[in-house]
Amino acid sequence: MFSPLRQLTGSFAPLRQQLQHLQHLQQFQPNRFVHLTAFNFKGHSKWQNIKATKGKNDMIKSKATNFLLRKVKGAVSRGGFDLKLNRELADLEQEFRAQGLPLDTFKNFLQKMKDKPEVEYTFDIIGPSGTFFIVTAETSNKKALENDLRKYFNKIGGFRLAADGGVRSWFEEKGVAHVDVKKDGKEITTEQMEEIGLEFDVEEVLLIEEDGTKKFELICDSKSLSTLEGHLSKGGFSILQSEVEYRAVHPIDCPEAESQKIQKLYEMLQEDEQVRQIFDNITPDE
Repeated sequence: MFSPLRQLTGSFAPLRQQLQHLQHLQQFQPNRFVHLTAFNFKGHSKWQNIKATKGKNDMIKSKATNFLLRKVKGAVSRGGFDLKLNRELADLEQEFRAQGLPLDTFKNFLQKMKDKPEVEYTFDIIGPSGTFFIVTAETSNKKALENDLRKYFNKIGGFRLAADGGVRSWFEEKGVAHVDVKKDGKEITTEQMEEIGLEFDVEEVLLIEEDGTKKFELICDSKSLSTLEGHLSKGGFSILQSEVEYRAVHPIDCPEAESQKIQKLYEMLQEDEQVRQIFDNITPDE
């Protein structure tokens, strides 16, 4: 369980005030917990910060674009490809424009869905020294992707595919939404977001900093993510990213001797355009 005492910094007075605030909130919601951390990308190992470098993958790998493309896929499944008949899809095209994202990405994604539909698969991987990995990917040929993964493993050494669900018991699925710290041009305080989190059944509220930008990370039950998105949108919050993630139940420390192998695995997987997400059970960076 995450401990505010371990993460909060500053003088004792502010610390005591923040903890008292948490206790006051939880008095009225005894079965719901909100946790606070400051500027810590919780749940992510250092390898998950490796950036894709292949030009054609830059946009598809970007979190904001990936978020929108997942919404595009959902809109197509509900209303089809015709922008004139599918209002939800047309609105997403406008959202690409509003965010300054290339419309070619939107159009090419739609064309690819028509010409060569892809299915999402999840692969369980056993690594060295008790490390486990879950990789989600989209492909039209699962067998070919499995062969590619085995080639990567042979080059690095120490990794192998597990049976479907083979490492899943070491992880739990969580809904994760990243929200802009600003609303209507004003920065929201952590206390305000905590109170909002309690209202929307959020389990954790984290203030994090990534690439010099602050944002809130809201964690909830995976089945509640869609509902949380709806509440946040209606409340006027800007959702930067929203997805279901696998979080390690019992993270482990990775031996320094294996670090280079794991880094190489991440680099190879992130250069594969079929790979969408990588999760591990390695203790997050502090």
